Amino acid sequence: MRIFTSLTVLLFCLTQAAVAQNAASKLSKADQAKLWLAVGRLNVADGGFCTATLIGRLHVLTAAHCIYDAKTGGQVDVERLEFRAGWQNGQAEAYRKVDSIEVHPDFSFTGQMGLQRVPSDLAILRLLTPVQQPDIKPFSVAQMPLKGASVAVVSYAHDRSEAPRIHDGCQVLGRKEKVSVFGCEVDYGSSGAPVFRLDLGVPMIVSVISAKSTYLGQPISLGSTAVEKIVILTDVASTSAADPTGSRGARFLRP
Repeated sequence: MRIFTSLTVLLFCLTQAAVAQNAASKLSKADQAKLWLAVGRLNVADGGFCTATLIGRLHVLTAAHCIYDAKTGGQVDVERLEFRAGWQNGQAEAYRKVDSIEVHPDFSFTGQMGLQRVPSDLAILRLLTPVQQPDIKPFSVAQMPLKGASVAVVSYAHDRSEAPRIHDGCQVLGRKEKVSVFGCEVDYGSSGAPVFRLDLGVPMIVSVISAKSTYLGQPISLGSTAVEKIVILTDVASTSAADPTGSRGARFLRP
């Protein structure tokens, strides 16, 4: 994740937070631990890691820039990628290699810089084999809540690479040029991390972390607003009851 030191975020003033219903807080500790098993580490051989999330039994959502080689500007070979669902303390609930990559059609790793890249910084990875464990439940997506609403980020980072952090005390600060701004502190390795709203009964993804910055001396994180339209871009429903293997779903629809 790159730090946009020159970024100026305008007109994003912190408002009174809405009181959100936190579904996770009502679960037992065991159920809370299971709740986030679909979030995992996306490892790039000889290239670090990002955070990624199952949105179907066969499909993973992450940040597009995670699957590009910074030296060559090209996509990394799928053979170098491995998704580790629920990675914690040296062990994952499921290990899956990647079969193919689909990047958001508007994303350009070499043609976009800084804030220009964030609105389309999304990629869907198709796994070689589906994740079928019943305890690992893929997440669906939802519309972004209003400014001031509470959200949560579940992510790995360079200084906590062996277990995810559940940051549920941050807020939606606003939007600018198709970029969502959150009051969540993230770090290297958090790219691709899901941003959840928790007031719909179950956690649902509203954005994916693309970058971090600061505003008025406070840490903020940036993500694409395009995730709220992923029900149009991505056939998430077909990866659940109608098609449990996810073979039909999870693709970006180009005009």
